[in-house]
Amino acid sequence: MTTSENQVTGDQPFRYRFVSIDDECDWQTQASPDSDSPPRFTLLSQFYEELMIPTFPLEDERDDLDDWFECFRFQMKQKQRKSQGELCGHSSHELSDREKLRLQSNAMDVILMVLDNSNSTGEENVTTGYQSKPPRRSLDETRRLASFAGLYAPVTENDATCATKPIIIGGAAVEYYKESRVGLLSYIVLHSDFRARGLAVHLHKEALSRLKRLSTLYSAPLPKGIGDSEVSSSTAPLIQAVFAETNTAAAGDVTPEQSLLRHKALYKLGYRLVNFPYAQPPLSTDDVDGSFDDLLLLVYFPFCEDEISESKHKHTMEEKVMDHKSSGDPGLVWAKDDANSFYPWYQSNSSPVPRMNVDIPFCYVEDFYKSVFGYNSSDESPVNRDDVEGIPDYRTAKYFQLAHWFSRNEENSGSVEVNLCGPPWEDCKDNLYKKFFEWKRNRQNK
Repeated sequence: MTTSENQVTGDQPFRYRFVSIDDECDWQTQASPDSDSPPRFTLLSQFYEELMIPTFPLEDERDDLDDWFECFRFQMKQKQRKSQGELCGHSSHELSDREKLRLQSNAMDVILMVLDNSNSTGEENVTTGYQSKPPRRSLDETRRLASFAGLYAPVTENDATCATKPIIIGGAAVEYYKESRVGLLSYIVLHSDFRARGLAVHLHKEALSRLKRLSTLYSAPLPKGIGDSEVSSSTAPLIQAVFAETNTAAAGDVTPEQSLLRHKALYKLGYRLVNFPYAQPPLSTDDVDGSFDDLLLLVYFPFCEDEISESKHKHTMEEKVMDHKSSGDPGLVWAKDDANSFYPWYQSNSSPVPRMNVDIPFCYVEDFYKSVFGYNSSDESPVNRDDVEGIPDYRTAKYFQLAHWFSRNEENSGSVEVNLCGPPWEDCKDNLYKKFFEWKRNRQNK
């Protein structure tokens, strides 16, 4: 649904509205299939060119725009089938192998904050919908899917110079990983002219709301090892955790000073460092070891150490959430059930440092790998099995083996620390790689 809010910066009031790219899938399903200019799909291209590329200049860390468009093409196809009485893509005999893999993969939405110059208070509404994000394959593979007319209208020269061209204040991309039941804040960015005005808090709140909608539709049975064994998947939380990833200063996409500012901004939004060795799995099957390593894994947990140390029971933490709400903190304006739904992993104890079940971040990493390399790998298969149909076994990847070793390391006691301290943050991978290689050598010498 498109929403609008009043916002004031200094002496200059302005209005903005949120546009969900996922909503456009519903619009296009209802429109003529031959339409080539649905409203707002051009915003996705504009957002990518104007904000994504300048903010994330490294191609290895940035999703390809054409992959995003392929994602929405597939989602429109699902919605078209559903509108025609089919089971939203479950007619498996009509799906290609690629499309079947998409159905197992993560769901996604892109939320744009657009300057609203309308004088009217009666904004048109767009039906809220849901969208399935395809596996992260290389572009030449994604192009095998048939194109659907009317996905988006390419920006023309006239559009680019038009006085009515929308002004995009910012945007956020969220993903819901169905198998591991975790959310991911993929990207959140504001235009340089609109930063330092408190807008990120409102954009982030809308992004979490969209993420919760995705989880409601796309939840799947939990993998083994996550959650209480006495709790069935049908009653387990739909979102185990909300993660975010951010580059280390060593990534080199921005200066160390700019990197620190990014980290501080994420900390202010409520993200805390997870002491888990994290790297982004490769975005194509070309190189099983093509992970992007200069990353940190964060989790949404908007509390500081003092608040945790004072909280000895979970209901006390719930009271603190309500205290934030009553105090008018815009970053935590959630009802009790909404707030708790984003961090059910937290169990209060005597330790001032919260700990998370290590299987939650590990299963997310494996879910990410599967979204690229396929979900048909048998757990009983040996790690060094031969390639299947030219696609390597992701379990042979150096980084995956590190993450697997860490999650099974007896020293962890089945959990991982969540660091409540603010940045600067340190990457734990280098030291853990040394321990991992030493463990492998000792094992081989036995």
